[in-house]
Amino acid sequence: MRSKEKITKEIVLIRYYNVLFYLFFEIGIDDFKKQCLVSWGASAEGMRMKQIKEWCYFQHISFKTKFIYRKDFPFRANLWNLYSYVRFKIGLMHRKIFCLF
Repeated sequence: MRSKEKITKEIVLIRYYNVLFYLFFEIGIDDFKKQCLVSWGASAEGMRMKQIKEWCYFQHISFKTKFIYRKDFPFRANLWNLYSYVRFKIGLMHRKIFCLF
């Protein structure tokens, strides 16, 4: 049973093209995980939405996503990124449905 202490969370924002990832880290508990994420993002290897999602699941970090229309991108690029985001969200829903069974 958890104590009734209020757990404070720190929000880390990751921007992947048109998608904003809001990752919620518990202060004092997830500090090392946050450092690992920052070093992974700073490395030469690029991150993909699916990799960010899987990392969060394996590390038990809750997250939310939001699509934003970027005026600095051409319309077709925004449309393609929206298509990719919708596919990503459908994959999240499938994962939640399969976890129920």
